[in-house]
Amino acid sequence: MKATLRYLLLLAICLIPFTFIDYLPERFPIVVGITLAVTIAYWSSYVFLEKKRKKQEDNS
Repeated sequence: MKATLRYLLLLAICLIPFTFIDYLPERFPIVVGITLAVTIAYWSSYVFLEKKRKKQEDNS
C-alpha cells in the first residue's frame, strides 16, 4: 500500500506542472510519456530494491 501511495505522489508531482502550461498545443503525448516513464522507472526500482532487501535478510 505504501508503494502505491508513493507511486501516485511521484506521478502527481511529475504531471501537475503540465496542467498549468498553456503554450503546449499537444499535451497528451507528453503526459502519456511521463506516465509511462514514471511507471516503468518506479516499479522496476521497487522490484530491484525488494529483491535486494530479501537477499540481505536471507544472508543475515
